[in-house]
Amino acid sequence: EPRGASAEGVSLADGPFESTRPNVQSAPDARVSMEFEDIETVAVLGAGNMGHGIAEVAALAGFEVALRDINEEFVEGGVEHIEWSLDKLVEHDQLSREEADAAQERVTGLVDLETAVDDADVVVEAVPERMEIKKNVYRELEEYAAEEAIFTSNTSSLSITELSEVTDRPEQFCGMHFFNPPVRMELVEVIAGAHTLDHTL
Repeated sequence: EPRGASAEGVSLADGPFESTRPNVQSAPDARVSMEFEDIETVAVLGAGNMGHGIAEVAALAGFEVALRDINEEFVEGGVEHIEWSLDKLVEHDQLSREEADAAQERVTGLVDLETAVDDADVVVEAVPERMEIKKNVYRELEEYAAEEAIFTSNTSSLSITELSEVTDRPEQFCGMHFFNPPVRMELVEVIAGAHTLDHTL
């Protein structure tokens, strides 16, 4: 998939801008011991349009997915949208019935935050685009997530650095902005904050 990365708005795709990243560290921190191949479980926080779409993409990629929102109605709506989307992919011969069923089985809808994230290798936050709401999510998330887990935000406009600084792991924090609908748009903007390690990206 195409990948662009930026440090608070500066493009970091392979090219002349790569050396301009402010304060992005290249040496792995002791906490960041996980490799890409170790990632098995993804938690998506927020089951709205972007959240359930991101969860669907992660499930299709073979990851176990916890889709979490603040009440059962939102969670059930997100899970139902995933089922509907997978059915459409089967209907248009873009996916086999077996592949769709397997992806659906990899998604678990949850309300309890601790249960959703305690086993997650990567957490993707996709809650409403308001700084204080997102900060509150990360403050609570820090209580339950594994030490090595990577935190990401689907924000398209808010500061990754500012969000990361409410956590205890700003070096394990980046933006991961999906385009809508995620299952159709094969593009993710990866955004480094001022503290993000290269290893995290």
